[in-house]
Parts: sequence; structure tokens; C-alpha cells
Amino acid sequence: MLKRNLVFYRWTSVAGRNEFEPSEVAERLAQQIIANRDHQMVKKDGVITAVEVVDSGGGREPVKFRVLALRGVEDRPFKWDPTASIGPLSLLANEYPADATHVAIWPDGYCAHDMGKHSPRLSRLSFFLRQRMLSYVHFSPLYNEDVFRRLEEMKGQLRSFDLAMTKPEYATRDRGTFGKLWPAVVGEELPSVRVSMGMGRYGSKHRYIDQDLEDELLDLAANASDLLTGMVVRGRNKRTDRVEQVNLLTERLSTQVELPHRTDIPSAPRVESVFHELDQAYKDFKQRNAFEATSAAELMHKP
Repeated sequence: MLKRNLVFYRWTSVAGRNEFEPSEVAERLAQQIIANRDHQMVKKDGVITAVEVVDSGGGREPVKFRVLALRGVEDRPFKWDPTASIGPLSLLANEYPADATHVAIWPDGYCAHDMGKHSPRLSRLSFFLRQRMLSYVHFSPLYNEDVFRRLEEMKGQLRSFDLAMTKPEYATRDRGTFGKLWPAVVGEELPSVRVSMGMGRYGSKHRYIDQDLEDELLDLAANASDLLTGMVVRGRNKRTDRVEQVNLLTERLSTQVELPHRTDIPSAPRVESVFHELDQAYKDFKQRNAFEATSAAELMHKP
């Protein structure tokens, strides 16, 4: 059995673009792939993404994709054994090492995917759809309800934060403050960067991060999942008067499941099992009204 986290998001159309219609986009992509197999891949700046349409959905049924992060010749791993050291993996010219995730997109504005240790993020899918289909969609993270309460109690008294961000070209929205910070610090060529900012351990306990920067930080947390690969916020809780920590990337609305693996690929789950568990988790969260309690943008920016 394979352990996977089923992580949920809210999807929205991108302002200023045509409305995102999941079923229509999936059906159109499926037809393009039938006509030309190359249409299921996008290569840019050494990053290779492939998307398979498992089911184009329709009505109340979700659209189902398999999203794959592929490795080109220069990025491929190699095999190793203790007697012969390293050697090449045996692959044909049109074959790639791949990591995959399975994505379900429901018509009511929610989506989810199975997250393993090396699974690609949803930014791969939104990037692919922009490049290949000229279709724009934004995936916003959903956090556990307790995270909202703790962030609210820390607002105005944030002392430090740590950010990890991935390649900015994958973003579906304006990058704001950090879009300007990125090229100034590391340039556009690096694939990722980590940023730590704060008041310092030995500074006055009554000094806090500037309000404008705090607003940008919380906006980034609520709306820039395409960029974020890690985010830890520390601040003084106004209710307890203690400095607390919230890890926004590990406290998402999610559930852990165990999935049977394919007999021919021990590291890959059975596709029908993945989508069954995604659908069961979606129905469970709907029944418990969990989605209504986990809109990061609404809570972080309410008056």
C-alpha cells in the first residue's frame, strides 16, 4: 500500500481571461492529443510537463487529469549498484523518468490531488493549460480551520517568516512585492529561492513586521500557491500573549489514505483507487461543511 495525502484547493478563473470551464478544456485537450500525441507535453526552459486526460467529466462529475513531471536527458537520474557504481537507466528516445499526481476538478470550484514525496504540484497543471490550451485557472490553497483562527490572533503582531518559492514563471497572477524581490536577490534563472525575514530573537518583543509587508505576506499565502513551496509564519498571539508558529504548507485541508499499487509499477497507485478516494474525501468534506470554513482569502482579508 502507498501512503498519499489528498490535498484540496479552490479553483477560480483568472481575472481578465475567459471563464475556465474544466470539462470543455479537458474534452478539447483530449481531442488534440488524439490528433497529435505531442500535444500532451509542454517543454520550456528545461522543464517538461505532460498531462493525460483520464475523464473529461461533465454535469456534476469531476474532470480527471494525470499530471506528470518529466526529466529530460540532462536531468535524468542514473542507476547504482555497489559492485559497478553508477550507470545509465535503460530508456528509449521517447521515454522519460516521471513523477505523477492525479487531479480531480469538480464543477463547484473545488479540486484535489494526491500528494506523495515527489509528486508535481498543481502549478504544473495551470502552467500546462496556459501554454498548451490558452486556458487560465488559479488554484488557491485551503487551510484547516484552526490555522485561520491562529492567523487572525497573530494579525498585526507577526515577528518573522520563512518562505520557499519556486520558479516565478509558473505563477498565474501578479507576483507583487516578491515578484520584485526575486530578480533583485537571485535573478530570474534560479529555479527556487528561500527568504527569511524577521525582528530577530534578541530584539524587542514589541517590534513587529511592517503592516504593508504583513498584508503582502498573507496575500501571498492566500493566493499564490503557484509560487509557494514552503511558508512558516511566527507571531505573537494576542489571546495567549505567546509567540506561536503556523506552518501554512503542512496545515492544508487534506486527508491521508493508503492506496493499492499497480502490480507492474510498485511505486504507482492504481488510478481507479486514487480517484475513488479523492471523490470520497470530497463528499466527506462537503457533508461536514469543511469547505465553507477553509477559504483562506476570505478569512485573511475580511474587514
